[in-house]
Amino acid sequence: MPSSTEPIVESIHVYPIKSCHSIELKECKVGNLGIEHDRRFMIVEAETNKTITQRKYASLSILYPLVNPETNTLTLSAQGQDPLSLPLTQDLSKLPKRSVSLWKDTLTVYDLGDEASRWLTQFLVNHRQSDQENSHNPDDPVKDDDPIPEARLVTLEDPEHKVYSRPAHPNLPGIHSPFADWSPISFGFTASLEHVNQGLIETGISKGNQIPMSRFRNNITISGTVPWEEDQWLVVRIGQVTLYIIQPIARCTVPGIDQDTGKKDAWDGKGPTDYLKIRRQFKDEPGQGQFCCDVVPLTSGKICVGDTIQVLERIPKEYQQFPI
Repeated sequence: MPSSTEPIVESIHVYPIKSCHSIELKECKVGNLGIEHDRRFMIVEAETNKTITQRKYASLSILYPLVNPETNTLTLSAQGQDPLSLPLTQDLSKLPKRSVSLWKDTLTVYDLGDEASRWLTQFLVNHRQSDQENSHNPDDPVKDDDPIPEARLVTLEDPEHKVYSRPAHPNLPGIHSPFADWSPISFGFTASLEHVNQGLIETGISKGNQIPMSRFRNNITISGTVPWEEDQWLVVRIGQVTLYIIQPIARCTVPGIDQDTGKKDAWDGKGPTDYLKIRRQFKDEPGQGQFCCDVVPLTSGKICVGDTIQVLERIPKEYQQFPI
């Protein structure tokens, strides 16, 4: 199935702190941990060392990180709090290590200290009521009598130094995932989103509303394809980088959160995820609704907005999957 036009990179986004707001870029560098500055920091509970995400704390979407490599700063900003600037990179050997949980992975990371902890914990205090109203985790909602967790900000070290290890694919040694849910990079496709929005309206799930690509928190948005063409892509080249497309991404309920307000949709059910479970289930992961693609870089280099996408290899027909 050929593209309707020539596919191009429409936009690039990175998420310096997992589950927080994005930064839009005109170009990016890709290496052994995916896109530079993407998901290199993460918030965890001090007591349990478990990841803090939008699934429970929807307000994280309105915590704005800013990276400035020239001044070597990571700045945290949120309404009602003074900004906090931290080192973007530093000698991690001087920081305490912490063993944390990210889904099924146990990772050795570095704790960025008490000042960041106080700022992030105060952020959760400030947004407690909003998080109670907008929690998207039915198994663990924010309750009135829940204590506010002490939040710690952690970072990772280049896997070359043998401290942080999270291989992105068993057959691709040397490539690791940062604090992303699974793969180092994710693609989103404009034509497929348009198809989803059409379905959301036709089924009545969205009550007439449409959603932007930002709901899916992908890194690279691609336009110029036909809907769901990505289901057939296997290897592509963008700019200087060759990338392997692993699989469609099974979505949680986070796409039901407005990434600019931290509020969940006033829809029936769980929002976009409900629609995807109807139209985008695959036999490998029954019961899941899938959108966007998990991607692993095979080479390093630079990608820019406007770069064309060259499809080097498509999935052989005998191995292609289609929604059930």
